[in-house]
This record gives sequence, C-alpha cells and structure tokens, in this order.
Amino acid sequence: MNSIKTRSGKDQQPLNFEKNKNSKKYKIAELSGWSKPNSLFRGILLIFITFFIFYFLFQKIDLRQVNQDLKNISFKTWIIASILSFSFLILSAIRWHIIIKVMGNHISIKRCILIILGIWPLSSISPSKSGDLLKAFSLRKEISAMKVAGTVITERILDLVMLSLFAFVGGLLLDQKLITFISGGIILLIISIVCLSRFSHMLSINESVKYKLSDLLHSLTLLTQKPFLLSLILLLTALNWFASIIQTKILFDSVGASVTLGFTTTALPIAIFAGLLPITFGGMGTRDSAIVLLFSSFSTTSQSLSVAILYSFFGYWLLAVFGIPFIRKALN
Repeated sequence: MNSIKTRSGKDQQPLNFEKNKNSKKYKIAELSGWSKPNSLFRGILLIFITFFIFYFLFQKIDLRQVNQDLKNISFKTWIIASILSFSFLILSAIRWHIIIKVMGNHISIKRCILIILGIWPLSSISPSKSGDLLKAFSLRKEISAMKVAGTVITERILDLVMLSLFAFVGGLLLDQKLITFISGGIILLIISIVCLSRFSHMLSINESVKYKLSDLLHSLTLLTQKPFLLSLILLLTALNWFASIIQTKILFDSVGASVTLGFTTTALPIAIFAGLLPITFGGMGTRDSAIVLLFSSFSTTSQSLSVAILYSFFGYWLLAVFGIPFIRKALN
C-alpha cells in the first residue's frame, strides 16, 4: 500500500462507514446502492425508463442502419477512442490528487488512479448517481468522509463550470441562443454555490449542520483562496473534457457525419447535462436523445444515435469493465 500522510486531529478519526474495529464486511450490492428496497425499486424503475426511451428511439430510427454505421468504424478509430478514454482516468486522478493535497493530505497519483478505476464499475451501476462518493469509503481510514465527499462535489462543480463555459462561448460564437441561455444559467448557479462556500460560516444554521457544510465545502473554499492551483485544476478539467469532445468528433467522422469541432464543443455539454437528469440508468437514453436532437443538422439520426451509444461505451462502460479486477483493492 502507498504511504499516506495525514494531518493530526479529526481527519484520523473513524468514519461513519465503520462502527468499530470489527465492523462488518461490505458487500458489492451494499456499496453500489442496490441492497435497500427503495434503491432496488429506483434502480429497476430507471432501467425500465431507459429501455422505454431506447424503444421509442428505435421506433423512429432504423436499428439496421445504426448497426451498419457501427460496423463501418475502423479499428484505428476504436484504438484512438480507447486511448482517449484512458486519458480521462489519468487526468481525473491527477486533478483529484491536487484537490486532496490542497486540503493538506497526500494520496499518491497511483493510488488515486486505483481508487477511481476500482469504483468506476460500482459508480456505473449505482441507481443513485452517487457512486463517486465511494471515494470517501476508500479513504475512510485517512481522511474525514465529509471532506472527501467535498472533493467529489468540487470536481463536479469544476466539470459543470468547464462544460458550461464551452457551451456558453460556443453558443455566442455560433449564435445558438438556447444553448447560450442554458449554459449561462448553469454558470450563474455555480457562482452562487462558490459564494456560499466562501461565506458558509456566516449562515444562521445549526452548528452541527454548519460543521458538516464546512467540511463539504472545505476543498472548494481552499481552492478559491489559491488562484494558481485553481487555474491548474481548471486546466486539467478543460483538457479532460476537450479530450471527450475530440473523441466525439472522431466518432462522428468515423460514421461519415460532417460535424464541425466548434459545434461539437458547443452542443456536447448540453447533451451531457441531459444525461445528468436522474431519470434514466447512467444517463443513457436522455443523453442519446439529446445528441440525436442537437446534431440533427449535421448528421442523420442513425449516425447520431450510433455516436451516442459509442459515447456511453467509451465514456462509461469501457473503464467500468477494466475496473472490475480492482474493486476490492480500491475499497481497501
């Protein structure tokens, strides 16, 4: 195991994940969120809605043509797209390493990669879209669970910031009013959250709630006070998402669609936002429908759906499969 350096004090105390030194072993179903009846019902409902959306899509789009488009993709494209997928893992690990370091803790980049890769399969099948919070479980013996959960929130906020900026700037340049409006609204929401992180200590709320909120916003608050590190993390975030945009552009090219890089940069973030809606499994269906709709001026419906399916494969399921052997080690 990699050596871990932590600050003395609360960060070293036992977390809520374990009641005592002889706490039970957790099963995969528990950690993935499928063990509780409510979560099980929600998961089944999400799967049903996802299948319903795809059934509707395939009523409107020729499945045989989608299959043909997928067959036309060259082996070279599969390799390049796969390499880009693994770049997401590396860039995300480096970013998370820096965010944790800002809090005064040290988790090696190698271990960050291991944890992210190991929880990816569980996160992909989680019915609650909160699989990334397993990072707190992985580091439960080193860092406060709330603070690690806060790093996840910080990452998600930074992702939203970068995607919104891509869409907002592209929307202005390409005169896409709806995209500009949506992305601009998200940017304003994020600014409000950042302001909350800076002044949360002034809120008139219960001290216990204030303490938990302070821990959740701890990494974000520290980052706003360190412009250089914040800029570095934003750069890593931009590279990560631009790699995803390049991957999508390559996939459109591979199915014979003439989609510009500028429009891909502008429209893809909106499709990703659609996938964040908690109504389907892993964002599939809603994200696919959004891609078909947004790119209708540049590609056929079968081409867009082919790319949407491949986006889910390369963006989620490929790393989920590779991560299966590392689940137990990642969760320590």
